[in-house]
Amino acid sequence: MFCLYHKRALVLVCLALLIFPTQALAADGWYMGMDLGFAKAPDLKVRGGDNDVPTTCDGHFIQRNCSEPATTSFWNEVDGGTGILAGAALGYRLGNFRIEGEYFYRTTTHDARSDTQGLDADTERKRGEEIEILDGGVDDVLSHNFFANLYYDFNTDSRFTPYVGAGVGVAQVSMDFFSRWKRDGDSNKIKTFDNTDLNLTAGERAKLNTRLAGTTTFADRKLTDTLFGYQILAGVDYRVSEPVTIGLKFRWADFGEFEDGAEWDELRGHASSRAPGGTRVRYFAKTDDIQFWGLSLNMKYAF
Repeated sequence: MFCLYHKRALVLVCLALLIFPTQALAADGWYMGMDLGFAKAPDLKVRGGDNDVPTTCDGHFIQRNCSEPATTSFWNEVDGGTGILAGAALGYRLGNFRIEGEYFYRTTTHDARSDTQGLDADTERKRGEEIEILDGGVDDVLSHNFFANLYYDFNTDSRFTPYVGAGVGVAQVSMDFFSRWKRDGDSNKIKTFDNTDLNLTAGERAKLNTRLAGTTTFADRKLTDTLFGYQILAGVDYRVSEPVTIGLKFRWADFGEFEDGAEWDELRGHASSRAPGGTRVRYFAKTDDIQFWGLSLNMKYAF
């Protein structure tokens, strides 16, 4: 009976906090806030390309005058990712409006691989001549974000304060990019140097095909880019005491296209160049707009 009495009393106290009006909004002035929550990013399409030449013009294998243009292009579909979001903010409240500067860290793990698609005609021919495995994808995408936000707080004459807001900012984004072009390990299946236009003897063709067999072109690199973006925010705060509120915040953020590149970690089993001491071969990786949404718990302290 004693426990039941105290449980009922606790329920009545909680109802009183919710029902009876209190000060409409927190007092004007400075506040600081902290966020910790969950982030979700949608599927990505990663487009790539490089300034390489066909394998039959690779100076590491064969010496010949080649003027073929760089034609390599490709893309990969990457599944969405999930991760964490954490941040801090400093703001000023004036009536129903708040303006704040915010930093937050976001990471989403995609850990996704897919078959490489969208090849041009010259590159597609490699599938039949030499390529055994052709895939790529993205592991982690993370960003350091700096935003200026403007909020409008709705007066409910209670401890609850719903709000909406918007912000603009900049993000330093990094992406773990992976791409692999694996040649068949069986030299009898390599047909790259069988082209009679190369004027090679049967022995020379067999030797070159054997050298090419089992080699790999791959990239496994953290790429970075600086992007501008905006975010839409909404949430509700609950005032625990005069200086302290806790709440739930939703955000949706949209940034521009990500693009960066580097030299291949390995190009057909050798350094990323068209010939020894020759033009360096670089690839690029580019996405559509970088987007994510987040749901976080937050706490604010007014001072």
